[in-house]
Amino acid sequence: MKRLFTLALFIIIYSNSYSQVFKVGVIAGLSGSQVEGDGYGGYNKLGFIVGGFTNVNTSEKFSTQLEMYFINKGSQRNPNTSKGDVDAFKLNINYIEIPLALRYHYKKFMFETGLYYSKFLNYSMSDEFGELTDEPFPFKSYDFGGFFGLNYQLNEHFIFNIRSKNSLVPVRDFQNLDQQIGILNRLFNRGWYNVDLNFSIRYQFNK
Repeated sequence: MKRLFTLALFIIIYSNSYSQVFKVGVIAGLSGSQVEGDGYGGYNKLGFIVGGFTNVNTSEKFSTQLEMYFINKGSQRNPNTSKGDVDAFKLNINYIEIPLALRYHYKKFMFETGLYYSKFLNYSMSDEFGELTDEPFPFKSYDFGGFFGLNYQLNEHFIFNIRSKNSLVPVRDFQNLDQQIGILNRLFNRGWYNVDLNFSIRYQFNK
């Protein structure tokens, strides 16, 4: 794991020395997320994304991109006290995430798909009664999943990206057996899965 992070950081920082091959840039954006299996639905948890990337063209139509960024994931359920609903839940999980994307270029669009690996940093969780812990089912030290997305080239340097991501392995075992919500839980009955929708702006230093 440490070798993977070292390699990714080395490529992002030093590939600018080989600008005729690699292109580098920075990423900033927002993430709307939910957790399949926690009993709540909707992309209600707002988080942020900040990091960098490097990419290389493998042919006239295809390129690969390696990214590394900080991201907030989790879920949120807000109460509606005006209707007597006091049920609340908030989960915030912080990760360092490394996606690897394969991109197909068509005019100003880039269609992408790929896999990501996330290193778990920390979490906070609470309901209407106060803070909660993840015992006896702790969050796992990583998240691994897949994604697909769309990039739009705004100009020579700025790119807009929208990306949908889903864990392929559970990030936490079930807390209760009645929380089997989401297609992965219904198929495999295994645990909690991160699901997030990302919106970001990328600034690419090279043209």
